[in-house]
Amino acid sequence: MVECELAMSDIDPTETIQDSGGEDRRRKIAGEPMADAMFSSFRTFIHTELGIHLPDAKKSMLQSRLQKRLRKLGLNTFEEYHAYVFSPEGLTNELSHLIDVVTTRKTDFFREPTHFEYLTHEAVPRLLKRKGRHRPLKMWSAGCSTGEEPYTLAIVLRELTERLPEVHFFILATDISEQALEQATLGIYALKRIEPVPKVLRNKYFLKSKEQPQALVRIVPELRSLVTFRRLNLMAQDFGMREAMDVIFCRNVLIYFDKATQEIVLDRLCRYLKPGGYLFIGHSETLHGFDLPLHPVARAVYKKIVKTYADAELPLIHLNPGELLVSEKPAIVRTVLGSCIAVTMFNHRLKIAAICHALLPQCQETKMEAEREAERWKYVDAVIPDMIQKMRKYGIEPKEIEVKIFGGADVLSSTGGGNNNPTVGSANIAMAQHLIEAERLRLKVSDVGGTRGRKIFFYTYTGEVLVKRLDQSERIP
Repeated sequence: MVECELAMSDIDPTETIQDSGGEDRRRKIAGEPMADAMFSSFRTFIHTELGIHLPDAKKSMLQSRLQKRLRKLGLNTFEEYHAYVFSPEGLTNELSHLIDVVTTRKTDFFREPTHFEYLTHEAVPRLLKRKGRHRPLKMWSAGCSTGEEPYTLAIVLRELTERLPEVHFFILATDISEQALEQATLGIYALKRIEPVPKVLRNKYFLKSKEQPQALVRIVPELRSLVTFRRLNLMAQDFGMREAMDVIFCRNVLIYFDKATQEIVLDRLCRYLKPGGYLFIGHSETLHGFDLPLHPVARAVYKKIVKTYADAELPLIHLNPGELLVSEKPAIVRTVLGSCIAVTMFNHRLKIAAICHALLPQCQETKMEAEREAERWKYVDAVIPDMIQKMRKYGIEPKEIEVKIFGGADVLSSTGGGNNNPTVGSANIAMAQHLIEAERLRLKVSDVGGTRGRKIFFYTYTGEVLVKRLDQSERIP
């Protein structure tokens, strides 16, 4: 290992408190042990915000860990600490420390090594065959703790690129603990922490401290640059990711959640995993009893099912004028357009689809306020913002939405009855195009205007649209 300068200040030292005589000592907290009601309050908050379940047997553990925070803050009772945490100041300054207290950081380099063997010998070659060698593979280490797992991923993938130089990859590592992420970003570890790393890789990817008593090592800069660390709470509805992942490592995280929370987290993880992608969980964890689009391929390794459908297998939904549909499930949506406009929206990451059938370009504002939601969908200027809002509820931003518009034929003469007024179809087109541009949506297909009506079939699981006009038909991808 190459030697480098490392300072103990780079590592969070063990907390000590110095008395007036200059001797370090642990200060004991005066007062009674944590009351059951106080433990219950902390437990409820931790479960709601973090998803972590603390059974009664964990009361002494929580009490012991919180005592350090009481010492740090100069508080004497858990009641005082509870009041501080939930005060405006505490929610700003202390909440992250409470999270650090209750999260567990048990992790190692090359933990459960068969997973990394499967990744490099089975998963990656199959992914490359499926998506091509020159497209980067996206990896996510969820619950990365102090960084040992994502750095192990970086090591084995960096080694793979020496055999297959055309392989490119991106590693995202997330954790809820800011303190853990700070250490992970530094990439500094005690020398004994890297004992599971093969010696040849230790010499290649770790720098050794020149100050021998410290016995510290640091990940080499070129390897640190391959990992992006970010704070993320797996209980958040929106993970803030624009693209789905090829591989997700979420190992030994689910064991801290109860069954209901596990199901919620697993469902969200599956949404961010590409079809054909791989999910790695801990050897002590199981997906038994969950209805997920995954099938096992190795011990604690699952592959997301790539589902294809024949048209006859899919439900056919008839969308009437003035209706809006948002779908998470595979279906074919049929609607017939004259002067009306159909707008389709699709998100490739989560496979969420939306389609509307709007009759008229604009509704008067005063009337709009009185209309029921379903009535608003008759108007282009109301239904498109509503569609965007419904997509946002899934954590989808406008820039992630693929948009197509159809219809707007010159079937009805005008919007106002005068000869100089635009036709209903052209007014609908103009309003739709204006809103799409104003919302900065990505318009992929525009099949509008003309004098012929259209019948369209929208495939909600791919975003494809089949358009039929008289005896003509064309598939628009």
